[in-house]
Amino acid sequence: MRLLVLYQASNAAADHPGFFEAFDRLVSEGSLGAHVGIPFVGVAARKGWGGLWAEAEQIARSVEAEAVFLHFFHASMPDPTRGILRLKNLPSRPTMFTSLGDPYGHWTNRIPKSFRVASALADVSFLTGMGSLARQLRGWGSRNLVLMPHGCCQVRFSSPANDGQVRRQFDVAFIGSRIRSRNALGYFHRVARKRVEFVEAVTKRYGRRFGLFGHGWEGNPVWQGPIPPHRQVEAYRRSAVALGGMPNAFYDFYTSDRPFIAIASGVPFVDYWVKGVDCLLAPGRDWWLARTQEEMFGLCDQLLEMPNEERIRLGEAAREQVLTHHTQYHRCREMISIVKSIRDARLSGQKAPLPKLEFLASSHAQAPFPESIVGWEG
Repeated sequence: MRLLVLYQASNAAADHPGFFEAFDRLVSEGSLGAHVGIPFVGVAARKGWGGLWAEAEQIARSVEAEAVFLHFFHASMPDPTRGILRLKNLPSRPTMFTSLGDPYGHWTNRIPKSFRVASALADVSFLTGMGSLARQLRGWGSRNLVLMPHGCCQVRFSSPANDGQVRRQFDVAFIGSRIRSRNALGYFHRVARKRVEFVEAVTKRYGRRFGLFGHGWEGNPVWQGPIPPHRQVEAYRRSAVALGGMPNAFYDFYTSDRPFIAIASGVPFVDYWVKGVDCLLAPGRDWWLARTQEEMFGLCDQLLEMPNEERIRLGEAAREQVLTHHTQYHRCREMISIVKSIRDARLSGQKAPLPKLEFLASSHAQAPFPESIVGWEG
């Protein structure tokens, strides 16, 4: 299957190295016949949106694309309906799929129109959260909505630990910038307030034993300053336990890429529970989930009281689980498998069977949520 990807990027290989390398690897493995990428943000900035769609159509024609991926297709843009239909109606009749990567609210900060259009026109949409998010999209005409969580970028975050060069400085560490929201009634204003309260509580609890990284925490006595994305693993390895902050969204299964990056550091990771996330990674094996702030502190203290060797063993085992099941390569491989199943079924006049999501099986969950796939029509 020959694949054209419209990346949410100015430079596809630099901005999304995990996805780019993954699709190239799938070509070398024989799962894809070709992979061509267009950084749609960068091309639109240079040529305008009309120029982007013209370039995408020309490339899709030249490679006879059998699938087109609208990657994280929720940037600000004019109505993309005509551009998407130009690709969808090419002689090769490519199978269209799209993905959603950011959190959104229900009444404010809603899913952008660009993605609502793309999802309604696509043959399958991959979402990083379900629940109310999927129900909204289903109501707007989308079908074949499939959970596809974020993963760890295998290009940037899979290097082995080098404990001889990393000195432990903190008991707990958190990486996350202070969110700014001007709309006091908006969804992210509440999210921002919760993050501030969380950081204040952790600071009070652990004091100088807390390593705080990110933008905007001036005045906090334990602030270590901002840190480039590619150095996040290094920062986590300076602590005994890594922390996740208040979730940016609470719809089923939602999590950012932060947990997968943190766990890839080899440091035990404590995060907040959201419905369904315990089907992604196994609690008590891959991560430790709390429903309240006090429960989070209790889990942190429990891990800190362990012998150092036992805590390191747990962290390294969790790291191995992420790197063998939950990288962006694994997500791309699973998306391609599902898209090929849909395309092959339709070319033979059949309906594709309901996918069996590999990342749910890898967590050894006792009862995966049926809501991980919504509106399946095959």
